[in-house]
Amino acid sequence: MKLRDFRIGWRLLMKEPVYSSAVVLGLAVGFAACFLLLGYVRYSFNYNQQFADARQIYAVKEKRNMLPRAEWRASAPSALRDTALASGMSLQATRAKGYELAARIGEHTMGLTLQVVDANFLDFFGVQAIEGDAGAALARPDALVLDRSTALRLFGPGPALGKLVRIDDVPFEVRAILADQPSNSTVHIDALLGAGVHSWDAPKASDPPDVAWRQAVSLYLKTGPQVDPSLLSRVLQDAVERDGDARWMNASWRAKLGPNGHLREIALAPLADLYFDPDLAASRAGQRYGSKAALGGLAALGVLILLLACTNYVNLAAVRTVARQREIGIRKSLGAGAGQLVRQFVAESLLVTLGASVIGLLLAWVALPLFAELVNRKLGGLFAPAYCAAALALGALLGVLSALYPAWLAWNLPVRATLTGQAGNGGQQLRRSMTVFQFAVAICLVGVTLAVGWQTRFASTADPGFDARPLLVLSMPDKANGAPAFQEQLARLPGIAGVSAISEAVGRDGNTIIGMFNRPDGSTLPLELKQVGPSFFDVYGVAPLSGRLFGAERERPGSTNVILNAVAVKALGYASNEAAVGQMLTATARIIGVAPDLRYRTLRQPSEPMVYQLNPAQAVLTVRVSGDMTAARIAVESLWHRLYPNDMLDVEPAGAIFAQNYSEDLRLAKILATASVVATLLAAFGIYVLAAYSVKRRAREIVLRKLHGASAAAIGRLMVAEFAVLIGIGSALGLPLAWLGMARYLSGFVERAPMGFWPLLAALASVALVALAATGWQTVCAMRIAPVLAFRD
Repeated sequence: MKLRDFRIGWRLLMKEPVYSSAVVLGLAVGFAACFLLLGYVRYSFNYNQQFADARQIYAVKEKRNMLPRAEWRASAPSALRDTALASGMSLQATRAKGYELAARIGEHTMGLTLQVVDANFLDFFGVQAIEGDAGAALARPDALVLDRSTALRLFGPGPALGKLVRIDDVPFEVRAILADQPSNSTVHIDALLGAGVHSWDAPKASDPPDVAWRQAVSLYLKTGPQVDPSLLSRVLQDAVERDGDARWMNASWRAKLGPNGHLREIALAPLADLYFDPDLAASRAGQRYGSKAALGGLAALGVLILLLACTNYVNLAAVRTVARQREIGIRKSLGAGAGQLVRQFVAESLLVTLGASVIGLLLAWVALPLFAELVNRKLGGLFAPAYCAAALALGALLGVLSALYPAWLAWNLPVRATLTGQAGNGGQQLRRSMTVFQFAVAICLVGVTLAVGWQTRFASTADPGFDARPLLVLSMPDKANGAPAFQEQLARLPGIAGVSAISEAVGRDGNTIIGMFNRPDGSTLPLELKQVGPSFFDVYGVAPLSGRLFGAERERPGSTNVILNAVAVKALGYASNEAAVGQMLTATARIIGVAPDLRYRTLRQPSEPMVYQLNPAQAVLTVRVSGDMTAARIAVESLWHRLYPNDMLDVEPAGAIFAQNYSEDLRLAKILATASVVATLLAAFGIYVLAAYSVKRRAREIVLRKLHGASAAAIGRLMVAEFAVLIGIGSALGLPLAWLGMARYLSGFVERAPMGFWPLLAALASVALVALAATGWQTVCAMRIAPVLAFRD
């Protein structure tokens, strides 16, 4: 190509500014969407790649089968570090235990994610301090290590070394600053304290002898390339069974778990692949991890959106090629060869696609904060020079490929026909096929989006078994031990109707307590235990299904009475709720009532058997508000800051907990909604272009129909019928795909929103309306064509 080809292409684009702007903007939107989605995919596949030996580092994970909802988590018994080192298969090992707590700087309190780590933690991962001596700091009981971002957040832009941070009213001096680690890492190094040198993890007299086998930590092992990780994991599994779980494995557990079952399972996950570990992604902490299948879907979606935008451009370029048939005919009659035509079309296409790429990068840069919030990731390094250069190279490649079809079309136009303006349809069927493809994609995306959004709304607003509107949930600090005095003061605040404690908030599924209980046939069954205060059921406004429930005025201190939920009655084998009341669940625990099933789980899991036991000293408080919610919350915050000035207040409406359980579903719905809007607009633009060309191509036919008595309405029906066929074919392709997508998503729920076929019908109707609006103006133009204009050429 020569510079002259680009100059000619630029003049042609400037000759039709509206056309050029529409084409470039449409492609730019496609480039921006594709850049963000593929950038997120690339970001995800680079997790933990900053560690040079990530393939030789393994995170130890465990699955606690004694829990009702056994799942894998990225933690392991602390004692396994010494077991791994003693095996000779692990070259190095290190541990970390995370805490979410409050840091006080002067008069201000801020949240802090703190890791208590072994002394070799930073050396293990190859992290160096940029200020201070991190190794010496981790050996001191009063020293703190921060990364640069955390130091900036706590102290501002000034120097942080030597500054004091008070944690639990204990001063710590910042002794080292680390460089920020990439955000796509599962190893967090925000704030570090050394293990074993301060009160954080000092042994307590009340600790059981096997505390190291009960304490869960993040455990990392580094092996040599010759070590078989499966053999090392078997060594760790044997140690857990022999030294940690043997005393708990009784006949009841053996019967429940089977002959080859384990109370706890141990496995290794390579650090390089930890982000995509399917076991961890399926856990309650799954939002921290990724799915290769989901990322593949997002990558396909990004490519699809860009393909839709390019389809529009190729469609419009082909229409303009036919419209330029006389110019092309003159060039060919003057001796222009195939190479000259191809160069000219490629030059024009490169101007469009490279311009769209640059604008697309700018759009992506503007939209990045919103997109990062949407996918719940920081997305650092997305605009690295190499990635931007790759985006521009992709734009150039698409420019060349997009020019081939119009160039082929131009070369195959007969010279005589082009000079008389009668060159024919010029690839009309291909353009129709591309339009059908666009509408099939749009209908599929809209249908799946409506299903995901409807199910998410249904799940987040499903009846939890009580009225959540007047309830606030407040988490107490560990040191408070239930805080009976704080509960009493809360209950005396104006607008507060009641306060009660529970071991875990209804709707959350983190803190699990298991007890062994008797069945009528003499066997025992492990059930989940919820420890609550005596006024728990009164605060939640729950009535008994049978017998009675706990009450502040009815229960004496030290009562061992228990309450079952309806599912537990069936699990234990009682004939009815009434038959369970009065039975002994253990040697000292009598069943006094049956409560309804409260929704502790999401709609992805069935309700589990629960046993309620009295214990008012729990870490979560529920406050029932009788007056104005805002005024009550202000009063609660004021009391908290007076009694716990060094701790962060964690309080939220009870209903918000249920919405948080579906935050990932809501993000998915938003991503699909954005993609649906973009795909529908691109399809609308595509059919508008096709309609404009169709009106121009059929102008003489329309005039002849009018001269033979056809009314304007008949002409309108003719045009609508032409595009209704295309939408119908697109629907026939898109609706089955939408149905499959809906079925796949809904299969993960045990309770589903009643929806039937309405998302598919709504998708079809919405896309059809958009198509009607896009072709409406061209239909009106067809109805108004004057004979003199049609025959002027």
